[in-house]
Amino acid sequence: MVSSSEVNEESGVSVVDKIVKAWDINECWLYCIDFMEKTETVLQFRVKWSIPTRRAPIPAATASVYFTIDISKAEAQINYVLEAQRLIHQPDKSVFREKWLKDIITTKTMMMDDVTF
Repeated sequence: MVSSSEVNEESGVSVVDKIVKAWDINECWLYCIDFMEKTETVLQFRVKWSIPTRRAPIPAATASVYFTIDISKAEAQINYVLEAQRLIHQPDKSVFREKWLKDIITTKTMMMDDVTF
């Protein structure tokens, strides 16, 4: 898919963006990609999802998907995991479901409704 020698912080954002754009997600979802950390062999990115509206342009809850690009081998290995989950997905082997994002936001919204400040 991607050669490890070609991957850095900037190109990694492009790689993640290309994967995310291939997902079948309703256009009401907006996302931003943040570079998080780099070690000798791994780059980490966060894709933060939300559904802003005219009434609530800053959403109360967001859902994050964390990408890891392993550059220790000739061909980069790309994995992602959803926030608060442990199952590791590979873009070429897993079909992303919009429902996963909805479930995260629904859970956060229910929790916020239960907490009084």
